[in-house]
Amino acid sequence: MFTPSKFSLKHATRKEVNTLIKELDTGKSVGYDKIPAKYVKIVADILDEPLTKIINTSIDKNQFCEHAKVAVVPPIYKKKDRTLKENYRPVSVLNVFSKIFEKHLKNSIEPHVNEILSAFISAYRKNYSTSHVILKLIEEWRKQLDQGKFVGTVLMDLSKAFDCVPHDLLIAKLEAYGYDLNALTFFYSYLKRRKQCVKINNWISSFQELISGVPQGSNLGPILFNIFINDLYFWIVNSDLANYADDNTISAFANFIKELITKLEKDSEVAIQWFKDNGMSANPDKFQAMIINKCGRYKDLHSLKIGGFDITSEESVDLLGIEIDNKLNFNSQIGSLCKSAAGQLNTINAYNKYINFEAKKALLESFVQSNFNYCPLVWMLTSPKSMRKIESIQERALRLLFDNYVDTYENLLERANKPNMVTRMHRSLAIEVYKTLNGYNPSYMKDVFMQNSRATTRRPNDIIVQGYKGVTYGKNSLRVIAPTVWNKLPNDLRTAPSLLFFKGLIKTWNDFEHCKCKMCNVMSNISEPEDP
Repeated sequence: MFTPSKFSLKHATRKEVNTLIKELDTGKSVGYDKIPAKYVKIVADILDEPLTKIINTSIDKNQFCEHAKVAVVPPIYKKKDRTLKENYRPVSVLNVFSKIFEKHLKNSIEPHVNEILSAFISAYRKNYSTSHVILKLIEEWRKQLDQGKFVGTVLMDLSKAFDCVPHDLLIAKLEAYGYDLNALTFFYSYLKRRKQCVKINNWISSFQELISGVPQGSNLGPILFNIFINDLYFWIVNSDLANYADDNTISAFANFIKELITKLEKDSEVAIQWFKDNGMSANPDKFQAMIINKCGRYKDLHSLKIGGFDITSEESVDLLGIEIDNKLNFNSQIGSLCKSAAGQLNTINAYNKYINFEAKKALLESFVQSNFNYCPLVWMLTSPKSMRKIESIQERALRLLFDNYVDTYENLLERANKPNMVTRMHRSLAIEVYKTLNGYNPSYMKDVFMQNSRATTRRPNDIIVQGYKGVTYGKNSLRVIAPTVWNKLPNDLRTAPSLLFFKGLIKTWNDFEHCKCKMCNVMSNISEPEDP
């Protein structure tokens, strides 16, 4: 059994505090004391010494500063109906000095936290992103489907997870993870007697003391939340669990549908009980479920009994802002992106004569093309029809930009110094491979992009084409396509000394014409008429 090392809080140095002050984000909202970060940065060389003394004295006395525990909470809109309060996220805005103190604490505990956290907890961690969570899930699902198995998933819904964390239980978990008595006393002081008020426009409510929870929006709160939820992984044994903040996704695989449903139901019940035992509130009636049929009968929906509710599997689910369908072709996701981008193009076109070239270019970059920037590697293995839609959006944007409806698409791309969308995605894929091989990505990404242990001295950075049986979920998967793209890159590019340098080099690489992956096959037929 894993035994964590002992941890104690460390003092801050004047040099570190000076750096933390100068790294403050001046664009952030001010706390209740209304002191802007930009003024604090101006006098960093004067404030660093007294702030260092305050921080170290606080650590020595095991007491977090009382004034640093006061927060203003502006409700941040999330989605759907703006008139419903549950569609807003409470984000704590702390004063600037609290942010400096918490940043030191975060830097102090992060190495120990990374030692104890599951590799599959992906929120609020360096080099982790939502894209990695979804990529890992989708590639594992494709792998299992290619092996002839059924795949099922349950997306769990929690209510106010950050606000429900019991302080005493969190302290007990910190002790179990090796925090010494002084650190425990300090964090108890950090959590207790916190006060906050709600601010809407210029109206501020009265202050209330918090009896549970960690401050969402602070530097330290999210890390403490990760520690709190970490032991859930010790309880989920029949399925895989992927976590991103309060989003928890259970995945299971089986040879028979009944066996699959049993696994999903059992581990979902275990998770619900864990949430209950740990003071959190799960909403099983709002859980999403999806089952992917290995035989291709995608309209077969199934019922799961979870938490006393009948949960019917759906044809698609929404995970971290991506619509995932039970064919894994992402046509609906791309359709939504193209619809949004087309609407924005129409709006810009309506005001075209009032906008100069530079403003129009900025609008197209910021609003239209940005639709396709979020998790492109997740949905890029789509149908030829959907890929043509994406290319069509970019072509429309370029024609609008240059007011040119005569030249070919290729000429417009050259004039704008832009790649087509497929080349752009190839480059994104190469960047992810580079990041994985050089330790910039979560360790679980090495299961997707596997380095060749038998690589030659001439080709030391090759990755292997993982075995597959079929085309749909095997050949058309990142674990197979990535080596096709990566291994053909020249060595001097693949061995770039830094990620920044590699990103600069990959922008000049366009030699994908010999690639035989699904995306390039789509491009070779891009001029074919769309299906009626």
